[in-house]
Amino acid sequence: MTEITWSLVIHIISFLLFFLLFRKVFFQPLLEVLQRREEEVVALLEEAEEFREEAVELQNRCESELRQAREKTAQMLAQEEAKAEERYREIVAQARKQSEQTLAEAKEKIQEEKRQALQEFEGEAAQLARMMTEKVLQRNLDSEEQLVLEEMVRESVSDS
Repeated sequence: MTEITWSLVIHIISFLLFFLLFRKVFFQPLLEVLQRREEEVVALLEEAEEFREEAVELQNRCESELRQAREKTAQMLAQEEAKAEERYREIVAQARKQSEQTLAEAKEKIQEEKRQALQEFEGEAAQLARMMTEKVLQRNLDSEEQLVLEEMVRESVSDS
């Protein structure tokens, strides 16, 4: 039994030496590699999280700037539309004023031409009436009769 025991002790010592050697040569470097690998993965995950946070922040900032740009554009568009509407009103008002002025001038001109034509007609009618009266009476009218005749012609022309 001592043989078995020494043999067992040698096996146990051999196993322990093999285990220590194996651990030193194989397990220790493998554990170090795995530890470094885990540290690298953790660092990469942290860096990726930082990049993701930066990307979200950048996206939010871009969306905010885009929203502000759209609001500014809408505001500018509204201002330009208001200016255009105001200019349109000014042009229409100016055109109305000008057309009313032109119409008033035309009416005034028509009234003046009508008055002149009526004066010419009255003069010619008075002259024709005098000539016809002189022919019918077979004598020349004196100035008082001519004035009465001209007044009668003017009254009849005015009534028409």
